[in-house]
Amino acid sequence: MSIIKNLIAGSWEESAETFITPLGTFSSATKVAVDRALIAAKESFQAFAETTTQERANFLKDLIHCLAANKDEIIAAYTAESQLPAARADGEFGRTIGQILRFVELLEEGNYLQPIIESKEGTADLRKMNHPIGPIAVFGASNFPLAFSTAGGDSISAFAAGCPVIVKSHPYHPYTSFKVASAIHQAVMNSGLPAGIFSHLQAEGHELGQDLVLHPLLKGVGFTGSFKGGKALYDMAQQRPEPIPVFAEMGSVNPMVILPHALANKEDLAKQLVDSITLGSGQFCTNPGLIIALGSAHERAVFEEALIRCIQTKEKQPMVHQSILTQFESKLNQHQKELKVVGGVPAAMGFTIATAFLKNLHWAEEVFGPYSLFIGCEQLTEVEAILNSLDGQLTLSLIGDDKDHKDVARLLPLAQEKAGRILFEGVPTGVAVTQAMMHGGPFPASTDNRFSAVGTDAIFRWLRPIAYQDCPDALLPPALQKKNPLHLSRVVNGVLTKESQ
Repeated sequence: MSIIKNLIAGSWEESAETFITPLGTFSSATKVAVDRALIAAKESFQAFAETTTQERANFLKDLIHCLAANKDEIIAAYTAESQLPAARADGEFGRTIGQILRFVELLEEGNYLQPIIESKEGTADLRKMNHPIGPIAVFGASNFPLAFSTAGGDSISAFAAGCPVIVKSHPYHPYTSFKVASAIHQAVMNSGLPAGIFSHLQAEGHELGQDLVLHPLLKGVGFTGSFKGGKALYDMAQQRPEPIPVFAEMGSVNPMVILPHALANKEDLAKQLVDSITLGSGQFCTNPGLIIALGSAHERAVFEEALIRCIQTKEKQPMVHQSILTQFESKLNQHQKELKVVGGVPAAMGFTIATAFLKNLHWAEEVFGPYSLFIGCEQLTEVEAILNSLDGQLTLSLIGDDKDHKDVARLLPLAQEKAGRILFEGVPTGVAVTQAMMHGGPFPASTDNRFSAVGTDAIFRWLRPIAYQDCPDALLPPALQKKNPLHLSRVVNGVLTKESQ
């Protein structure tokens, strides 16, 4: 089999260094390759930034066609590398296509540019809009070979913003990444865009990531993965002569608080929880890792028994990679030594009470896989103490009936402090790709809790506002020109309008 090469600004190239997986031999990207990719990205940036929103929408539409044309090969690569079933691969492929479509719609609408105009007689004419920040490095995620990797939300939102993208493929699924990168490359060529707007680099170790983040031409980073990896990239980026933003989503235990009346009356809640805990073999970043239940000892015991019955019905599912399984088994073994744990690799749950948990806060560390810790509480003050002890989270759920609303209201300010998304019904697994979604949260859930990594608002990570003062109309970007040729909704002298100004 031939060596699978790196893509550098439209050219497939190989180096002397390689790494081998069951699906082939891969050329390792060198520091020279990083430099060439970033120079090409910088040289193509201005032309790409000046493309119209419709031109970028057309590029993304063509990308959808290119991915669809290669779907069978992409799915085959996905299942061969990840050990996950074809149904999971097909679902994630559909999600990947769906989120690209959402960005097509965003671009065709155009209002993400957020044009604001202040133009009054006797004062300066000020016109402000969003502008792309420059070349972006995207790190593929280990647990989502499609939706959070090469053509995932980070890459697509950056393309939509008008930023060139350099993808570092994840070594757990480099062949899947290569197949998707080939589709992106084809879409770039079909659209007549500068080849430098996309490069795809691969390597087994950490050096490639370091070379990317430290390169002086890079302007931002998108990352989904572990706290250790995300924090390392963030620290490097802040120590550069020119610090750059790193938007890292680094995981969460997504605590769920179940209040007394919900605990007693929601008969299907135990099954919902176990289904959520084991969804995708627990390899979702919104997996509920802490279940905090407030109620009498009898109510908690009944609910615990229901959870155990559900756990015992679960069949073993594959983990995305053997390394993730090994890490899960190691952390699960630690919990088994310290507290009551029911189940194992297919599904497991630990059981403790608030007083014990508050003396062993290391139990709150994420166990990435099909596991959750059930914490029984007798008083609302114990729930508050547990929530106060936790770090920032992606999600936090407050599950209660109407009669629990007083307690929910008391806990809500604390939930707002701790999480980016607060649920009042259902379970946190399942992240909608919509403008209203918030997938991020206070540190260490993410490195910047003002932005979402999922949904069309993810584009704002790769934009910055520029104001034009007394600029001749002919030199203004179309979004700010007096006749409003794009027919955008603009804030003009404090009024939202599509009128000329």
